[in-house]
Amino acid sequence: MTSMERVLAALQGKPADHRAFTMTLSLYGAKLAGCPIPEYYTDPKRYLEGQIAVSGQCRPDIIFTPFAYPIEAQSFGSEIFFLPGYAPNVRKPFIRTTDDIYKLKTPDITRDKGLVYLQEAAKLLAGHFKMEVPVCGVLTSPLDLPAIIMGVDNWLEILLFDPKKADAVITHTSEYFITMANTMLANGVAFVAMAMVFNNPKIVFEKTIRDIIVPALEKIFAQIKGPIVFHHAGMPIAGYLPLYKNLPNIAGFLLDPRDDFEKARTSAGGEMLLLGNLDGPTLGRISTKTALEKTQRILENRKDDRHYIFATSGADVAWETPMETITGIYDLMQQY
Repeated sequence: MTSMERVLAALQGKPADHRAFTMTLSLYGAKLAGCPIPEYYTDPKRYLEGQIAVSGQCRPDIIFTPFAYPIEAQSFGSEIFFLPGYAPNVRKPFIRTTDDIYKLKTPDITRDKGLVYLQEAAKLLAGHFKMEVPVCGVLTSPLDLPAIIMGVDNWLEILLFDPKKADAVITHTSEYFITMANTMLANGVAFVAMAMVFNNPKIVFEKTIRDIIVPALEKIFAQIKGPIVFHHAGMPIAGYLPLYKNLPNIAGFLLDPRDDFEKARTSAGGEMLLLGNLDGPTLGRISTKTALEKTQRILENRKDDRHYIFATSGADVAWETPMETITGIYDLMQQY
């Protein structure tokens, strides 16, 4: 089977030759290609080289566009910086106080250098893998992007206590998200993964979720011309899936490492695609033996669940993760 056939089998609950799996190896491609970080995250051809190396050496069933949310924040005016061995980070948010939100403008995705890079990387990946290996377009939730543009405290203040300002901000970020997601899909990505943390009752009031967040997402997702995978963004989400599972175009949920699969399956329903949940960012801090033991436990837990894809959770797999850990995880997949 091809990777695309394997992923579609999981989506449809059909048998496959072995368990579909992926790891977030966006950053790791720079290591395999020997590419400097600033070049890797600004030149889409170098990013393609890195992901070709990922595919050849690690053999995941899903390839990702750059997992680099600060590039999106940069298009709204935030400053970013690069460190060796890490994806880009935000140096300074664009908005300093909540009164400055009216400075926001929806970026032109055809002219902003960072957004052109993200689009071109997606297009090159889709063209190279030609749907034999599905490409996932990675984007920030339009309700989380404001936190990168103005800081978490400012966005929480607006979201919880100033609906008028919240609506003004969401208008810009949702216009951007819809245009960017549909452009990626038109250029050949198989689906969009959207990370979101401001959907969690531990972060925002459930009334805010029901009154503002869910209606906004329903309106936004209805305009996306392809499937969406909801990414946990660093927070457990298993107990909250009923709030989101009926949104338009939702294809599945990528779970946090702390999420319980049985709870998630009960919350999501028997036919919703679940992905996860080996923690990718900490893989470099544990031994290969420990990583494979964790992988084995997850696979045993899900061995009878056909609507499941093994995946790393969190952000990128750590730069220092040994290749033997990654190839060992791949070898385990052949047993399931």
